[in-house]
Amino acid sequence: MISVASNFKWPPIIIALGFIVLRADPAEASSRTKTDVVYMQNGDKITCEIRSLEQGQLTVKPDYTNSTIVIDWNKVDHVESSQGFMVSEPSGVLHTGSLAGAPATRSLVVEATPPVTVPHEAVIQIEPLGATFLKRLRGDFDTGLSFARSNGQKNLTLDADVTYQSEKHLFSFDSNSQFTSQQKTNDTNETSVKTALFQQLRKSNWYGGGLANFLSSSEQQLTLRSTLGAGLARRLIFTNRTNLTAIGGLGYTVERDEPGTTTMARANELDSAFSVQYSTFRFDSTTFDTTVWVYPSLVAPGRVRMTLNQDVYYKFLGDFYIRLSFYDNYDNQPVIGAPANNLGGSTTIGWSFH
Repeated sequence: MISVASNFKWPPIIIALGFIVLRADPAEASSRTKTDVVYMQNGDKITCEIRSLEQGQLTVKPDYTNSTIVIDWNKVDHVESSQGFMVSEPSGVLHTGSLAGAPATRSLVVEATPPVTVPHEAVIQIEPLGATFLKRLRGDFDTGLSFARSNGQKNLTLDADVTYQSEKHLFSFDSNSQFTSQQKTNDTNETSVKTALFQQLRKSNWYGGGLANFLSSSEQQLTLRSTLGAGLARRLIFTNRTNLTAIGGLGYTVERDEPGTTTMARANELDSAFSVQYSTFRFDSTTFDTTVWVYPSLVAPGRVRMTLNQDVYYKFLGDFYIRLSFYDNYDNQPVIGAPANNLGGSTTIGWSFH
């Protein structure tokens, strides 16, 4: 049985996320009628529920299968649906409405007011317009366990990612927790949470909004570091295969170190905040995600903090996947006696929902 530090309390935001993930069950996702139609270039016709289009793959759920089916978007001739969807173009323009096809030109017609015709190759994402907030959520949840009998070491990893997108707003939530216990040593734990809420600016690839990042690390003797701020985001690349986003802004950081520790850094700081988020999809089943946040201090010259997350997802059965993760939390002015870098990695198995 995996055990964690007895004095550790689950953050309320993690508990709330668990409720959301459990609430967004397959039955909820399948409440729409399966009357959409996908016409393939080879003449096949599939009556189904269109779940989403992302990374060049159209995910559908026919009524006669127990799981979703993934279709290469390049092999689709056209689709038809009376349901409401949100369609994204590379320029960042979003269209909402039901879907119709234009087979002669391989275009997607969004039945808005007025109707909009989008070339097939310019359709980057298709998302259903859920009637409620919960039905617009998409994300994933995974966990990993390991045990070494020789030294009694036990490791538990929990990861969760949730996104929400409407016609004008984009919300993201990413959480990672690592818990380790071992004989004759103190238990350790680390939790990082990154959230952002942005609003699209003038139907473009520019977004403005707020961010909130949190870190707790027993290895770096950090009870809680909270950064609240605002900034601008720009989608530099937005295609069926690759996404690249840059964020720049300001953040106010409040840091609480563990009792009895000593640090030369300030407890409260005004920081600049910069981020690069890169995602690319390859080999029809593998996704590479890289996120880097850098916080140069504006009030303590020379102080720089950084977080790096590298994830590789491999889908192996429907909505199930294996995730290989690596992280690095860096502070060039850490608590005295604590490491400047806290590195870690994990292998987890998870499930995605949309």
